[in-house]
Amino acid sequence: MKSRRKSLELATSQTFDLVIIGGGITGAGIAQNAASRGLSVLVVEKNDFSSGTSSKTTKLIHGGLRYLEQLNFSLTRHLCQERERLKRLAPNLVRDFSFILPFTKANQLFNFKAALGLTFYDLLTMSAGTGNAHGYVGKNKLREAVPSLSNSLVSGGMSFHDAITDDTRMVLAVLKSAEAHGAVLVNYVQAQGFELENNRIAGVKCRDRYSGKEFAVKTKACVNATGIWTDEICSLLEEKEVKRVVPAKGIHIIVPSSAFETNTALFLPTKDKRFVFVVPWQRALMIGTTDTPYTGDINKPLAESDEIDYLLSVVNAYTDKNKLKRSDVTASFAGLRPLVRMHGEDSTSNTGSMSRDHLIFESKGGLLNVAGGKLTSYRLMAQELMDKLLACSSDLSSKAANSNTDHIMLGGWQSFDDFLAESAAISARARNLSIEPASLEHLIANYGREAHGVLDLIEQEPALNQRICTDFPPLLAEVPFCVENEMTVSLEDMLFRRTRLGILNSRQCLASAPKVAQFMQRLLHWDEYRLKLELAALETEEEQCLQAVAPNA
Repeated sequence: MKSRRKSLELATSQTFDLVIIGGGITGAGIAQNAASRGLSVLVVEKNDFSSGTSSKTTKLIHGGLRYLEQLNFSLTRHLCQERERLKRLAPNLVRDFSFILPFTKANQLFNFKAALGLTFYDLLTMSAGTGNAHGYVGKNKLREAVPSLSNSLVSGGMSFHDAITDDTRMVLAVLKSAEAHGAVLVNYVQAQGFELENNRIAGVKCRDRYSGKEFAVKTKACVNATGIWTDEICSLLEEKEVKRVVPAKGIHIIVPSSAFETNTALFLPTKDKRFVFVVPWQRALMIGTTDTPYTGDINKPLAESDEIDYLLSVVNAYTDKNKLKRSDVTASFAGLRPLVRMHGEDSTSNTGSMSRDHLIFESKGGLLNVAGGKLTSYRLMAQELMDKLLACSSDLSSKAANSNTDHIMLGGWQSFDDFLAESAAISARARNLSIEPASLEHLIANYGREAHGVLDLIEQEPALNQRICTDFPPLLAEVPFCVENEMTVSLEDMLFRRTRLGILNSRQCLASAPKVAQFMQRLLHWDEYRLKLELAALETEEEQCLQAVAPNA
């Protein structure tokens, strides 16, 4: 990425075809689509890229098995197709992942319905071009795969395939692709209002949250892709407040892999007719998610004590030994799904039963809004929104080429063969630098072809080949790389999003924060006051997590 200073200069020096408000996966997808068509594009994000919902998902690129229960065959089919496409376009980021759905002896009817549902799922998956069919797992095989499951409770299970990613790194990869096609990206710039000409948006009033400077960006069109903040942006134009987005809170907890023995991901049915995932991720186990209405501050959702207990109780219901305790939880995180209110739904709707489809609508001034949807379907949402935008603007339509995002590789690769060749070259360089296998795998997964840039730094300064945190693979060399190449401007950016250490182990992250902060201080020329602010902000974030998971919370 360009530097933030350079991007700010570009943002104020031209008129854009399209300004996109929101730097999550939806805004990133729209930016890639529009820029790859030849339109001039600016993305402004009031916090860090992917700092909202897009960094707090279950990290799955999935075909939507659970949506079959809602008889939403169309959504499931589209998600299956996109999952297979993203495995091809982002081979370092999206990988195949096996799940097991355990069967219990006490619920034979559910077992039958699940087997039938997975058969339908296979039909939809096969139409998407993959041969990974579900299969029955006997009790002995299940015991081998998941030693922690209760022998007296489970009678077997079904295996099926989906895919897993790092949601934040996916957002950054799509944003980098957009920038490679000419888009301008700036984080920590807040949209505060609009300039209208003939009752149409002609500019976006912005504020740089670091310098405090206010400026206006000229544009021919504007898209609101802010997720749970959709109504807030619309209210800058509308006299009457309209609630279109219903926040639904979902939390996840992290426990060490040793706390619950499993060699595969699990899809656990719950007593309240939901499902909880147990997913091996980033050398730990991620457990989630909840799905409850939310009425608090949408800028700071936090995991609550009772929500953590709920997730622990679901997993503990499937095991007789070594039950998970609060003290096993090393971190937690909470996110808000921007569910859209469809016809017939009201604010009292159960969020678990609300639609996961997205909604595109135009509001005053020609502002085009998109809300809802899934991480997996970001490219489809971007395509649909751009089709609507171009249908309304002959000026932009005459300039825009056809979309080709279904062929654009992510991660800097030119093709899948290029991915294989360059990954081998990166691996050879890493071995010569004595980089351990876990860190090598992490570098390729996170940075794609740009992993060469991290290795360049280690070649120049071998001391950077050390872990940031004891139990996790990110290396100290990633700090200067992310500051110089990924618009990383805060300690939280580095530890929560560029690496995921802040959501993997709160205590280890806190212990490592001072050395990372001092490194960033030198790179970004922070004074002592700024250094203290950065450390205090991170400590507050992690201490809130630790308070929620404390045994007596």
